[in-house]
Amino acid sequence: MAQRLTRLTIALAAAAGLLLLGTATSLPARAGSHAVEIADFAFSPPTLTIGVGETVAWSNSDPVVHTATSTSGAFDSGDLDPGESYSVTFTAPGIYEYLCTPHPTMTGTIIVEAAPTPASTAAPPLSGDDSLPDVAMPPPQGPSVIQLIGIGLVILSTLSALLIGSSRGTR
Repeated sequence: MAQRLTRLTIALAAAAGLLLLGTATSLPARAGSHAVEIADFAFSPPTLTIGVGETVAWSNSDPVVHTATSTSGAFDSGDLDPGESYSVTFTAPGIYEYLCTPHPTMTGTIIVEAAPTPASTAAPPLSGDDSLPDVAMPPPQGPSVIQLIGIGLVILSTLSALLIGSSRGTR
């Protein structure tokens, strides 16, 4: 019986660990790094919208030389041999059109948006009757269902381990 409980505890602990690991790896990818693939004589995606301070990396997957050259002179990769890449971090909002200088029909656009300004958290002044303003509050955010299941499994496996330990001590 104790051996079955030990196996159950190990299985539950492993399941809890996998669930918690799955929760950690399902977080959104770090914003700020974007990829443009050069393939089949085209930029993919042809238009990319990013935020100020984010980076775009062009990778040449074609068997010939290409460039990523801004039409306004903002950046120029120079020749990118097959397999090479080039990155630019955009520090100012704007629309950046670019092309491949050896193949000028290959074009693309990077749209860089300014960082959103945070909403004011200052309360509006009270009116003459000293009543409180009607302010909409966002609903509270709690843990996700997966996190709750993982926490429950960790608690269950801990209780099982304690039960096994106490049953061994009473023999």
